[in-house]
Amino acid sequence: MHPIGLYLHLPFCSRICHYCDFVKSALYTEEQKTFYLLSLESLLDDYLNVWKEIPGTGNESKPAFYSVFWGGGTPSLVTHELRPIMQKILAVTSPTAEITLEANPEHITRESVAIWADAGINRISLGVQSFHTAGLKALTREHTTEQALKAIDVVRERIPNCNVDLIYGWPGQTDADWIEDLKTLVKSGATHASLYNLTFEGSTPFARRLARGKMTAIDDDRLYGFYETACKILEKSGYIHEEVSNWALPDREARHNGLYWYGGSYLALGAGAHSYLEELGPYGLRWQQNGNWRTFVPESSSTLQGIITRKYNEIDADRDGEAWIMETVSSGLRTWKGISLPEIEAKSGYRFEPRPLIKEALERGLMRLDAERRLFLSELEWFRETRWSLEAALSFALS
Repeated sequence: MHPIGLYLHLPFCSRICHYCDFVKSALYTEEQKTFYLLSLESLLDDYLNVWKEIPGTGNESKPAFYSVFWGGGTPSLVTHELRPIMQKILAVTSPTAEITLEANPEHITRESVAIWADAGINRISLGVQSFHTAGLKALTREHTTEQALKAIDVVRERIPNCNVDLIYGWPGQTDADWIEDLKTLVKSGATHASLYNLTFEGSTPFARRLARGKMTAIDDDRLYGFYETACKILEKSGYIHEEVSNWALPDREARHNGLYWYGGSYLALGAGAHSYLEELGPYGLRWQQNGNWRTFVPESSSTLQGIITRKYNEIDADRDGEAWIMETVSSGLRTWKGISLPEIEAKSGYRFEPRPLIKEALERGLMRLDAERRLFLSELEWFRETRWSLEAALSFALS
């Protein structure tokens, strides 16, 4: 079986950030949090009980998860409570697995980090977002610059593999602010960096303010300038640019995220969580769990089909070859590994005939095709990946 990851979603927050569009809540009780964790554990048990039903598992009676990722919400609100489910997870996880927990700087103490490390966490992803007071205020974050810097130091004392999230494009941000943020990140010793431009999603407070004209989005040219600056500073500092928003020091690439980028399989547990198993059907199967954390009480099921088709789950049952190609191309072209044209052709039955814009991009050096027919997009064009992905996907025609 191909490598498979495990994602677990904890929706609990002490405060709601105004840009966040994930399933989350700041209104909950300790009893609700405990019950939710027990529900996650119960769902994991169900998957483990039907593991042999997954095609490609052979005689394996249990998985050996390649990666584990606790996301949210704010998983760092949970410490001792993680131990029971983590014991169960470690029993079905590869000894070399990357096991990540998202955390906020204000929750970091030597005690909390020690608890997570003892439970099996070996990578922390810190939601710093900015090292500037003005940036933290604009992004409605709770922590201070000093807390962020101290948090990185405290984490790396016990868990050296530490990712730092930063957001660019916040109101009032200058080029100098961004350069200083990047240099501070490098100096902090973070082994990985995830840099995202501010977006206005769904019904978030920021999206509503933008719609009412109370907030202004930075134009694409400015955002591209911030992106280009990040490329220069981080690569000069020894980071590998693995995906449009992600940079890693050598041997510290984000293994779990790589499953998303390259079409790998992962089970996702929790409210609103999306799963994908490439082994189910010719183009894999995607499904999403009930997005209401208060009613996330999955009834037990003794079959894989029963688990996937539970009440309130949403199943993407209409994916065909064209949809799979678009998905594969759009996620792969914005990475350093590009896309394998022979693999896509073999799986889909389509052949690659470059459209005029793709031919022009190859001639101008914006794209590159190697001897093994892997197609790469120039790093600085990853930021504009959408237009290139559409053209590349449309270049596949039925044989």
